Amino acid sequence: MRSIAVTGAACALALVLSACSATEDGAEASASASGDIDLVTVVQSDTLAPDIEFQPGLDYLEEQTSVLWEGDGEALQEGQPLLLDIYGESLVDGTVMMNTFDGSPESFLMAPEIVGEGIYEALQTVRVGGRVLVVSPPGQGEDEHEPVALVVDVLPTHAQGEDQQPVAGMPEVTLGVEGEPIVEIDPDREASPDLEVATLINGGGTQVRSTSHVLVNYTMVHHDDSTADADEEWKAGDVFDSSWDSEREPLLVEMDEVSAVPGFQQGLLDQRAGSRVLMVVPPTLGYPERGSMIIVVDILDVWNPEE
Repeated sequence: MRSIAVTGAACALALVLSACSATEDGAEASASASGDIDLVTVVQSDTLAPDIEFQPGLDYLEEQTSVLWEGDGEALQEGQPLLLDIYGESLVDGTVMMNTFDGSPESFLMAPEIVGEGIYEALQTVRVGGRVLVVSPPGQGEDEHEPVALVVDVLPTHAQGEDQQPVAGMPEVTLGVEGEPIVEIDPDREASPDLEVATLINGGGTQVRSTSHVLVNYTMVHHDDSTADADEEWKAGDVFDSSWDSEREPLLVEMDEVSAVPGFQQGLLDQRAGSRVLMVVPPTLGYPERGSMIIVVDILDVWNPEE
């Protein structure tokens, strides 16, 4: 199962999420005025992240949620992979507690024990493309923290855009029951010694540059049978590697870092977020001992640090 990645942002989120389901048993009444989610406003900022406006000095006594956008994508299902952008601010002094908008989103599962009960309940009322606001009261004991407002956006976990005409001679791609790509190879087709790239779905989002951070789901398939002297055997069409497995998370590709598969990065360059890209990568740009590889990539998110 996909779960929270072990990163600094995710650890901070884990603390906030665990506190989102905590109660304040025995908390004494405060002389300060009670805060309410209706007094918290989400506005545009100068970056990709939103901003949160609120009245300081209020006491937030209970968790509250509000749907800001319902979204027009697919309905969310129990246990499905989630890709979330999350922005959190302290409701005391506006300190940013986490921000994936100005970076890469985090991968979760649609389950209360993963995302926290409050966010889970709010997400049950939205679709992909939705946005919810969650206000969490102060935590106590081991979960001690200031009151927090979280903005949560639900992003697609697969390509979404305009279908493109198939390129003659390229492998055919269909989808399995879980949405994973399935590659069909013409046994009479010989792989080119050069990188071949075709856009199957044009997402129309942010363009991949040489310095981009690109979050993708991918499937990598053998183009030819194993050679006689190979250490292991495989058949053309066998899956060599895939992030679509339920135990895996999407792959983050930093375009300015050296990759073990240079053809993978070259095929991503100038593509756009939301796209599905088909590549036939020759051994010289991939795995010399395994021959040509077919890679199908869904570009989930593109972040350009310079922006």
